[in-house]
Amino acid sequence: MRKALLLIFTFLSFSYSYSQTKYVTTIHPFQEILKNIIGDRGEVYQILPPSASPHTYELRPSDVRLVESSKALFYGSENLDAWALKFQNVNRIELIKLIVKDSLIYFQEYTQDQKPGVYQKGKESLGHDHSVGIDPHFWTNPLTVQSMLPSLVEKLCALDPDGCETFMQNSKQFSRQLNNLDAKLREMLAPIYGSKVMISHPFFQYFFKRYGIKLIGVIEKNPGREPTPKDIKSLIDQVKHENVKAIFDHTQLPDRAAKILAESTGIKCYHLDPVGGVPGRQSYEELLLYNAKIILEALR
Repeated sequence: MRKALLLIFTFLSFSYSYSQTKYVTTIHPFQEILKNIIGDRGEVYQILPPSASPHTYELRPSDVRLVESSKALFYGSENLDAWALKFQNVNRIELIKLIVKDSLIYFQEYTQDQKPGVYQKGKESLGHDHSVGIDPHFWTNPLTVQSMLPSLVEKLCALDPDGCETFMQNSKQFSRQLNNLDAKLREMLAPIYGSKVMISHPFFQYFFKRYGIKLIGVIEKNPGREPTPKDIKSLIDQVKHENVKAIFDHTQLPDRAAKILAESTGIKCYHLDPVGGVPGRQSYEELLLYNAKIILEALR
């Protein structure tokens, strides 16, 4: 009798798991955001391995099968993970379009009469050039994520009307968590407010702006496209002139140019991780706190 009951329980558990609605997203931070809203109404899978960059990822056949069998595919933007556009899924949702416009930050347009690394506000673009258009790294500011939640819930309700009440309740809870995280980060980073930094490319621009850290320059306009020796010389002069306190690079991208600049100026280079998905950087809160601790250490 006990064996029969165990078999029935196992079968029901398997059936429930198998019947779960499957959602797919490109990178780990998006998976964590979606999991907070979807809850037990579905399973959320990510495509990108933790060590890979969303800018340079090459698709695998298993990725195609995963996306084609899912209810919806959520990706960041054409300026971040455009490879997601190669997938065939009728419900392909671009997260950047769900964010309140006032919460968005634009890449700064590089001009001939400015030094490399110095940018001015440009026009919106959906190209892959990181000198113009909307910065897609919105998840590094918890309040920008919060601004997206009503539109995200609306999309999920359209995909799963029966789960709408769950999505709304989960969204309210997650919104409170984001407010608490923001307060924690503001208190934590208050001692370094106004500090000046330089970064390998603008993947942490939302975070820096929110917490009062001044981004003086960007080493690479586009990921993987290194500056010329002339550009490096100008960046060195800029670091010294602006009294930059630290240089930050991206764990998932090559850091050669950032290292050269650090060695040439005597300023230490620190590694930030905007993607996470490894022990200690699994949850959304863990990911931002991990990076905040590195930034605090670098600028104190």
